[in-house]
Amino acid sequence: MRPDYDVIIVGGRPAGSTLAARLGKQGLRVLMLERSTFPELPAVSCPMINASTMDMLDEIGADESAYARGTPKIRRVVQALGAGLTLPFDWPAYKGRDYAYAIDRARFDEALWHTALSYPSVQGRQDFNVTDILVEDGRVRGVVGMGADKQTVRLTATLTVGADGRYSTLARKVGAQERHRHEEHPTSTLYAYWKGVRAYDDSGDAMAAAYGGNAGLGYLLMDSADGTTAVVVEGRADRFEGQPDSGEALYLRLLRENPEVWARVDGAERITTVRGMKRIGNLYRQAGGAGWALVGDAVVQQDPLDGQGIYNAVYTAKSLAWAIRDWRAGNKTWDEAVEWYDDTVMARTFGMYRQLLDRVEASLYTELPQETAAMLARWTLDDPLLKEVMGKFITRQIPAEAMRFITPGLLVSSVVRGGLRDLRQRLTGR
Repeated sequence: MRPDYDVIIVGGRPAGSTLAARLGKQGLRVLMLERSTFPELPAVSCPMINASTMDMLDEIGADESAYARGTPKIRRVVQALGAGLTLPFDWPAYKGRDYAYAIDRARFDEALWHTALSYPSVQGRQDFNVTDILVEDGRVRGVVGMGADKQTVRLTATLTVGADGRYSTLARKVGAQERHRHEEHPTSTLYAYWKGVRAYDDSGDAMAAAYGGNAGLGYLLMDSADGTTAVVVEGRADRFEGQPDSGEALYLRLLRENPEVWARVDGAERITTVRGMKRIGNLYRQAGGAGWALVGDAVVQQDPLDGQGIYNAVYTAKSLAWAIRDWRAGNKTWDEAVEWYDDTVMARTFGMYRQLLDRVEASLYTELPQETAAMLARWTLDDPLLKEVMGKFITRQIPAEAMRFITPGLLVSSVVRGGLRDLRQRLTGR
């Protein structure tokens, strides 16, 4: 019997909806199943997206004015190192966009969901919980679940895709193997959205400001939709565990520990609950198998410190859509398509993954005297050449693997140039 659908996608947030749109462009009969009801914030996420992500969204016809509605364009980033030391950074241009967004995930996800549904062969069901998978002759043939009416439904498909996040039901049911798991430097994060946060300066520009100054902790304040600000604290997991308080109380205490951050937040109104995640996982999963595949956080998980989560979701969806196209056209067997998909995702993401692990260790787990750390940070982060290269790296204009070879030399040369600048200033007074 013909399956109900060509592809069932479990999860309708960025990975699932952008995959559905791409498959809809191919004319495939697609069903998205989402446990939430849009618009709704996901359990954990307060991301920035940059031009490289928006460029891929253009490919599926996503409307920037819809997914970034009411959200200011961030063209300036500031690293605040304490003791009045701040280092500004202009967002690099890529394909005509010189800005990023600290997006509101509720409207972002809803806009992408409707983008997918704009393709006639794509359908979607919200408030639907997948509880099990259908397996026949060792191959996944669909899912079992229930909607708001609590009636059990069996839905069949030629291919079932898990776009259901870090704790993917599909990945668990099929026993997807884990690879490249790293837990040696665990981090945790807490965040909320606030209204009335004091502006970083009097420029009137939308900003993303990162604050250090506390051992093992980092803070990020990003201007977001409708005059709100995402206020994030991330750090070593042990700074969040074994404490006398937890949740909201811990979050507020950690904010108060940084005077610069608290000066901006004090008196503002918190408009969301405090959300977060403990001991954030860093790993890859098996990309696919007989009748199934994984996409987004279900296949690759990275610490949010690198701000690449949405990019990875959209890129893995794009890569899987290519693999499915070749498989459907008879150019590859399904096993060959999965192998190509896995290789493509690894080639694009693994270099950034390794860079991230190095950065977590260096920024959160390497303790230097505060004065020394501030001096080295000033020498490196204020170096024009290093800022240019890092900007191109963030927007994916420079491959991450290349950065592993470029970065050591750049850091050494920036420290040398920084030391010479300080020496020249002391000798000349300017």
